[in-house]
Amino acid sequence: MEGRGELTWCGQCQAVELWPENIPSVLFYLSCETQWRYAGMSNVPTGLDYAGVRAVMALQAIPAADRPGLFEDLQVLERAYLEVSNARLAKENEKAKAKTPNRPARPGR
Repeated sequence: MEGRGELTWCGQCQAVELWPENIPSVLFYLSCETQWRYAGMSNVPTGLDYAGVRAVMALQAIPAADRPGLFEDLQVLERAYLEVSNARLAKENEKAKAKTPNRPARPGR
């Protein structure tokens, strides 16, 4: 894979090129890592706590004019993370299901 004439993927480390215009959004996303909400006993991520995200924006003194675009980028990254996370969980559940032997029904039940 190539982008802008530069190598964008490293087969050994699986790193991807981060274009300069995306750096602020990625850094903001990373600074919101502690704002995830989780559900259930399996601790499934459900999304970011937007009140916490707003607090991060305020603490980082992000200008009001930059906030809508940055938030939109954050939501794109959030959705991508949730898709990957849900796919991984589904795969793990399938593996666990395949390992669990079928138990015969008990008589009288």
